[in-house]
Amino acid sequence: MTTIKYNTIQIKELKANDNVKNVTWKHIVFTKEFKVKAIKLHKIIIPKEIFRKFWFPEYIINSEIPKNAIARWEKNIKDKWVIEENKWRKIKEYFDISKMNKDEYIEYLEAKLAIVEELKKINKWEYP
Repeated sequence: MTTIKYNTIQIKELKANDNVKNVTWKHIVFTKEFKVKAIKLHKIIIPKEIFRKFWFPEYIINSEIPKNAIARWEKNIKDKWVIEENKWRKIKEYFDISKMNKDEYIEYLEAKLAIVEELKKINKWEYP
């Protein structure tokens, strides 16, 4: 893995791009809107062309950044992550007890009871 170091001129140039939220000498943080657009466009356009369309400089377009970034974002979406306030967050899957049938509810209660029994053994704790 190559470590790219951006100089001050490149950092200023990247910060001027509306699709970049923040840049350091080592990292580029893209905006949520750009990530969403790039993922949608990737179905019809290759990553380098997407970055070219959004006015990124040639040293970014010709690097591995477009391919790796879009692949990473698509993997996150496939693994049920969502972008929230420009950070990736795992979708929590809640289940509704009211929608369970009788057998599922009994299984749920037995699993809950098994957890309580394990806690009693581990902590010598009495359930109130």
